[in-house]
Amino acid sequence: MQNPFSTQPELFITNADLEHPNLQGLDGAEAVLDWAILERLMAGIYASKTGRPSYPLLTLLRASLLGIWYRLSDVELAQTLFRDLLFRKFCHLELGGSVPDASTIGRFRARLVEHDLWEILLGEVNRQLEEKHIIMTEGRINIIDATPVEAAQSGPGKGADGQPTRDRDAGWHVKADSRGTLKSTYGYSVHTGVDEDGFIHRQTVTAGNVHDSIERDTLLLGTEAALYADAAYSSQATRDKLAKFGIADRVQRKGYRGHPLRQADKARNAEIAVTRSGGERPFATYKTRYGLARTRLMGLAKNLTLFGLAAIAHNIQKGAKFLRLYGLPEPAYTG
Repeated sequence: MQNPFSTQPELFITNADLEHPNLQGLDGAEAVLDWAILERLMAGIYASKTGRPSYPLLTLLRASLLGIWYRLSDVELAQTLFRDLLFRKFCHLELGGSVPDASTIGRFRARLVEHDLWEILLGEVNRQLEEKHIIMTEGRINIIDATPVEAAQSGPGKGADGQPTRDRDAGWHVKADSRGTLKSTYGYSVHTGVDEDGFIHRQTVTAGNVHDSIERDTLLLGTEAALYADAAYSSQATRDKLAKFGIADRVQRKGYRGHPLRQADKARNAEIAVTRSGGERPFATYKTRYGLARTRLMGLAKNLTLFGLAAIAHNIQKGAKFLRLYGLPEPAYTG
């Protein structure tokens, strides 16, 4: 059973203190969404009406997002929730009251895995941002790309039972860098589809040995004006698929043995690269700002949800920044 996500501000801090700049850092994230809808989408997680009351689902979701934004482990997050007023305000935790511990946060994330909810939540976040005209849908493009992420357990060691400790769901990702040197990473590949403003619309996670092009159809929207991608996605099958849906082909070309790229294709690739590079920005956010260059969890399902939460965190943060800088755009006239 759930406790409601409703705490009057005066129960945990005075109204005067709420105006302090140090406690307004997450107000944009608060304002950019109707969070109650997200709560309803998660209602089935704790369907039982009996038993010990749990923390409100929005408290646990918001805490999980804080863990992403501030690159905190579950233990570090629980400690910070206990002592940080900004975190308590965002999660509606009363001053002096209890806070979720690390195991509670981990169990909530496990429930998201079991109920396969991250994609539903991301879709709702994007729907609301589209409704506010923060995400623009008319004529939007789709930039698809993938990046390797090292597994939390990637070494050849064995546990006390003699079994390998390496993450069994991961795989070897091998790719040549700009100088032709092969680089190997044991882990996962995160595949995303983003628009020109960097909002993530599609995402999936696979073992590192899955080729980028395999996830092409997962990342396609079907309604984009153009698809931008690097040469890993270049094939006749891709060109046929895009032609079928009337999507402009902005996939870079690749050469083959005995058939090097023509000069015209090289020029085309260089032109596409200017826009296509925008697809790499969320990866920089994940790895540099969120500390996700290496997975925190073991197993494909858990990492799919963890990076799903990262996509949600990324879009909320970007939407809040848009709101802070520009306010809400005027809706397009449709009369």
